[in-house]
Amino acid sequence: MENRAHALSAGLFLVLLCIGLLLVAIRLNGDTVDQDDYLLVSRSAVSGLNRNAPVRLRGVDVGKVKDIRFSASDPHVILVRIGVDKGTPINRGTYAQLSYLGITGLSFVQLDDDGSQPEKLASNPDAPGRIEMRPSFLDQVGSSGQELLRDTGLAAKRLNKLLNDDNLDKLSSTLSNLNTASGRIAELAAELQPTLKALPSITARTDRALLRVDPLLANMNSLTQEVRTRVDALDHIGQSADELGQTSQALRDALPQLHGTLNDFSRSARTLDRVLSDVQQQPQSLLFGKAPAPPGPGEHGFIAPPDAR
Repeated sequence: MENRAHALSAGLFLVLLCIGLLLVAIRLNGDTVDQDDYLLVSRSAVSGLNRNAPVRLRGVDVGKVKDIRFSASDPHVILVRIGVDKGTPINRGTYAQLSYLGITGLSFVQLDDDGSQPEKLASNPDAPGRIEMRPSFLDQVGSSGQELLRDTGLAAKRLNKLLNDDNLDKLSSTLSNLNTASGRIAELAAELQPTLKALPSITARTDRALLRVDPLLANMNSLTQEVRTRVDALDHIGQSADELGQTSQALRDALPQLHGTLNDFSRSARTLDRVLSDVQQQPQSLLFGKAPAPPGPGEHGFIAPPDAR
């Protein structure tokens, strides 16, 4: 009877242990909570990321990693299948990055949302929604470190080429010349000290000279105004001279006509003078006409004067 009790206790303990292990396995697999599946698409390495690694949204645990595999269409792309608790705000603008758990070297998925696309990302078991996986901070530092090392090596080579023996000799000579030039500059500064001390008096004299220049400038302004007035008057005189020249040319052109008119007038005056003289000598000519002229020698009716006989 006692052996049966022990056997029953051992069997009961074994059953409870199996149930506990089964619950732990279900808990580890995350099957106790309804979840939505998403695919993280990464083109960079996912070092330290394992199955069942935590998935966090801004630091809050929202799921676990279910599977990690390469894409069948592009071997450079890594697809990470994650399960996220239902009701988790996964939007189209959500992105993923790897974060690290202390110094263990293990990593987890950190989700974040930049707010650029607030629409909810649809997902179903047959076509899970895809989330971009960006390089982590350490990846960025590593790539930047490689570029920095490459640039540092290139700078070291250029510096080594710059600091060869010939350039060092030239640099030493340049420093020596600079030292000599500095000494000469100090001597020149010492020589300039008296001139600098005399500058205040020179400045005062310059101010007085400027005060004298102001009235001179005013006189020059008035003189300039007067000269401008005289120039305007000369312009008017020049215009008048031009008009006079044009008038003289017109008179010169009219002189021949005037001369002909005067000749005609002179001939008319002589003719009128003769007519008046005839009228004065023979007034009856106005009524009876002009008497014929006496016959001349050899003409009929010519009578010689008595003295000629």
